[in-house]
Amino acid sequence: MRHGGRMMLRALRGVHRWMAAAPGTYIWLAVMYATTFVYLRMPAESRTAFLRDRSTNIAHLHEEPLRVLAASAFWAEGAHLVKFTVIFTVVFAVAERWMGTWRWLAVAVLGHVGATYASQAVVLAGIEAGSLPHRLRHAVDVGPSYALMAVAGVLFHGIAGRWRWAYLAVLAVYVGAPAFAEHDFTAAGHVAAVLIGLSCAALVQGRPRWDPGASLPRRMRQVLP
Repeated sequence: MRHGGRMMLRALRGVHRWMAAAPGTYIWLAVMYATTFVYLRMPAESRTAFLRDRSTNIAHLHEEPLRVLAASAFWAEGAHLVKFTVIFTVVFAVAERWMGTWRWLAVAVLGHVGATYASQAVVLAGIEAGSLPHRLRHAVDVGPSYALMAVAGVLFHGIAGRWRWAYLAVLAVYVGAPAFAEHDFTAAGHVAAVLIGLSCAALVQGRPRWDPGASLPRRMRQVLP
């Protein structure tokens, strides 16, 4: 029992150290928990209108861009807390610990704003060409996914050797396949966000790179008897 208690205490300390080294990530995640709770407490018939009011669609970007760009990053359609917890930890927290909070935040904001405008430019072009309906000027578009994809893009620069190209290939398939198959403005925004992240190499110049080929065997030797 004492051994189990020590193991639990050690694990909790490890979690605390991890979270303390990525404060921005877990503050953002805490806000997502709060907004999701509020969203789920609303009457079902009110949810779409509520999110549309906070959406970065063409109409709102023309009328009040700062408000919706800020608000949309902290709301999501549906209950995705487990998914957000995993993705924030794997993408945001890893990047924040590696880059530092302010550089991480800069990439996240650039991705959120830049990919929003890129995706809505696609929508506007489609509407003007007659290939998309005018109702998309008022589409629901909320969530932190553009910021996440931009940070996922900049993580390419934190991986050493051939592993970085394998990572980039996986990331390209992840965002490229939906964009090709669905022709959806959100999918186009994800592609734009990754490209924005990839273009942020100057922000991470001189930062150490992770080499899975060297670090994983070393970790295995530490764990195995």
